[in-house]
Amino acid sequence: MPHPLFNNLDGLTTVSAGLFAGTAFYMSTQEVPAMRDLGLDENWRFFPYMYHRAFIAQGSLCSLAGVGSITHALRIINSDFDRKLWLGVGATFLAVLPYTFIVMVPTNNAICEDSKRVTEGGQSRFETGRRREMLETWSYMHLVRTIGSCVAFGVMVYGLARHGHLVFKQ
Repeated sequence: MPHPLFNNLDGLTTVSAGLFAGTAFYMSTQEVPAMRDLGLDENWRFFPYMYHRAFIAQGSLCSLAGVGSITHALRIINSDFDRKLWLGVGATFLAVLPYTFIVMVPTNNAICEDSKRVTEGGQSRFETGRRREMLETWSYMHLVRTIGSCVAFGVMVYGLARHGHLVFKQ
C-alpha cells in the first residue's frame, strides 16, 4: 500500500506549481512595474530585499513542483500521454533551476552587491543607464520563468482534470 502522500502527489505538486507561477506572475506584472514607477534609485535599493526573500521560497516551490511531477508521472501505468504530460511539466519546473543559476544569478548578484555598496554610502560601479538596463534585463529574464511556469501550471491543472481514468503503481 503506497504512502498517502503518493496518492495526493498530483495535488501537492500542482499547489506548489500554482504558488510558484502565481508569485512569478505577480512579480512580473505588478511588482516590477511598480518599482519602475518609484524610480531607478528606489528600484536599485529595493531589489536585494525582494530577491533574497523570494529566492528560498521560489526555489523550494519550484523544486517540489518539478520533483513531485516527475515522481507522479512515474506512477502512471496506463497512459503514455498522461505520463509524458507530467514528465514534461516536471522537467519544465526543474529547468527553471539551472536557468536561474546560469542565466539570472550573475545579474542578480551584480545588482545586489552594487546596491549594498550604494546603501552603505558608496558610489555605484555602474552608470545610470547601465543600472536601468540591468534591471530591465532582469525583468525580461524573470518573464521567461513566469511564462514557462504559468504554462506548465495550466498543463498540470489540465492533467488533474484527466485523472479519473488513470491507474497508478501501488
